[in-house]
Amino acid sequence: MASPLLEFANAYVLITTSDTVHRNEEGRFYVNETAYKVVRAYMQRVQYTGVTSGSRKIPLASELNGEMLPGASGDEFYYRGYALEYTTLLNTAPFLTNNLESLPFVQITGTETFLRPQKEVKFRFGTQAPMKATIQRSNGKFGGEGIDQIIYESIGGVEFQLTGAEVLN
Repeated sequence: MASPLLEFANAYVLITTSDTVHRNEEGRFYVNETAYKVVRAYMQRVQYTGVTSGSRKIPLASELNGEMLPGASGDEFYYRGYALEYTTLLNTAPFLTNNLESLPFVQITGTETFLRPQKEVKFRFGTQAPMKATIQRSNGKFGGEGIDQIIYESIGGVEFQLTGAEVLN
């Protein structure tokens, strides 16, 4: 059964996956990073002031008087919602050209290994240009078990949170 939130999906996340080791040179393993997962999600931007889950200026005023990134500034926001479906790509072209509707998506029914916390991803929210983001959490308040499983089954996806930086030139 498709998620009832699917018609409201407003975000895509491009995740570089490292599925296989393709060579071993002098004891070092090199991972094949040519496969990508694209997650279709229903997300909302959390916009509060004075709390840690809201916007954070980049760079912080305490970082070299806000001059750590000369010529660039912006906000980092906290996004939360549900990861609903994913598909696999061999290159990033469809993600960058917004040509994703014709691809075969698979419903997310539980915690996926490619949705691990602290993974850096590209995130497209609504009509905005893709931005850099970091996955913060991909399971619910109960670690993806118990009540979370009941919620995931009715929603047709898993809880998903990330932080994304909207850096302006």
